[in-house]
Amino acid sequence: METGILNGHDLKKMLDSGLTRLTQRHKEVDALNVFPVPDGDTGTNMYLTLTSAVQEVSKARDMSSIGEVSEAAARGALMGARGNSGVILSQLLRGLAQGLKNMDKISGKVFAQGLEQGVKVAFKAIMKPVEGTILTVAREAAREAVRASKNNSTPVGILRAACLVGEETLNRTPEMLPILKEAGVVDAGGMGWLVILEGFLCGLEESRPGVPALRGDSDSSRAAALGKPEIDLRYPYCTEVLIQVKAPGTKDLREKLQKLGDSLMVVETAEFTRVHVHSAHPGDVLEVCLTYGTLKDVKVTNMIEQSAEAGSKQAMPGKPFGIISVAFGEGLEGIMKSLGADLIIPGGQTMNPSTRELVEAADKIESDTVVILPNNGNIIMTAAQVASLTDKQVRVIPTKTIPQGLAALLAVMPGTDLEKAVKSMTEAVEEVKTGEVTYAVRDTSIDGKNVEKGSIIGIFDDEIVQTGAEIPNTVLGLLEKMITPDNEVCTLYYGETISTGEAEKLFEILQDRFSHIEFELHYGGQPLYYYIISVE
Repeated sequence: METGILNGHDLKKMLDSGLTRLTQRHKEVDALNVFPVPDGDTGTNMYLTLTSAVQEVSKARDMSSIGEVSEAAARGALMGARGNSGVILSQLLRGLAQGLKNMDKISGKVFAQGLEQGVKVAFKAIMKPVEGTILTVAREAAREAVRASKNNSTPVGILRAACLVGEETLNRTPEMLPILKEAGVVDAGGMGWLVILEGFLCGLEESRPGVPALRGDSDSSRAAALGKPEIDLRYPYCTEVLIQVKAPGTKDLREKLQKLGDSLMVVETAEFTRVHVHSAHPGDVLEVCLTYGTLKDVKVTNMIEQSAEAGSKQAMPGKPFGIISVAFGEGLEGIMKSLGADLIIPGGQTMNPSTRELVEAADKIESDTVVILPNNGNIIMTAAQVASLTDKQVRVIPTKTIPQGLAALLAVMPGTDLEKAVKSMTEAVEEVKTGEVTYAVRDTSIDGKNVEKGSIIGIFDDEIVQTGAEIPNTVLGLLEKMITPDNEVCTLYYGETISTGEAEKLFEILQDRFSHIEFELHYGGQPLYYYIISVE
């Protein structure tokens, strides 16, 4: 390397070294998640995003050009971005590429300016930037890099100064964000970026570091692990119908249909009641529905034949729009498909899909218009990038939870045009409450509550409201805080570690405790979360 000059090979060394360092420490970053839940994924998302960037760099035509290498890294990070932290990382690299565009070699001063440009681009990508996050750490580190470059410092000196200030800023993030201070952690995304910067520095200080073989993208292993949801042979017919009701009220309808099958979903609108149920005798279902009004859009599907004939098509030709929904768990995937989702992308609490996965899914849909249901707050930013990367019209419904995604699917009436469907889905999301039951992975204090490692925790709309030693009691305590007199329906989706017997026993307890509520129980198959709960 020429003294004070950086070229494409140097930047590749820096990126390789940054990935090496993040490979070693991404689990440490994951552990900084404010919520003590078992799916902290900030470090993993940044690691997978940077992996995609490094893989794309290896395809660069002119490895000596720092402009071309930086552009390849930005492109790879954009397509591989996962979760909010991955999207922000991709924007930091995108801004850096803008600062180095069309350049073969640069000075340390230009590199420092590129880091600053990366911060500007990242800030623009966030609607409401918050101090005490990765953005703060990146900004202060970049400012120090620019200051150091004005003293004719070498690239190594510039990065060393940036890392020192970045570390100081990271240590101050708990003072900027009270929730970090209460939990006793620094910002996870800020630490992830600092780890990458330290890797950049190591890449310049040493001869090229050995880079471990890149782990293959986990998508294939995840898909293989999921398998296909088994169809209950007792109820092979998926029956869907719209009822133009004579009078409002569906409590009796639910009670009657529950005796005829499973996977029951009933949703009311101003004009219609939509019914979805798996049954052995569709005719019996339709006979019951007829007593409540006029039937429209009756659809009966033999799920066994449908499964055997399933091919590559992901939407019916001529359908006005296709729906992509994100979920993890064979039960949840099956329910979403039966409610009209054309394609399910594995992901959620335990693994956020990449931008590339969502773009490829959109391209598979046999419609020029696609609706995406992220079903996780950490996937919304990733989904928002899809529209700029495909020729299709893309609409993102900002669903933050699985129950919100299911409510959105239920709100789509057959034959509805896009704008009306988007409006109905958005409104439905606002009407549902979400509860989650999992376990704490560490001791912490959050929202004034002390949480012990290993305890069962109940989460209500992103707030821990219940802790306990046993799952049933925690669910009961959680629902006592969620359910109000105006609620009518509560649906429980039990996870892969809960047996059907355990779930049914809890179901009976809840029916006795909340006699005014209609309860529904479905197998979700989700990992790590014992129950996901919807209250409407």
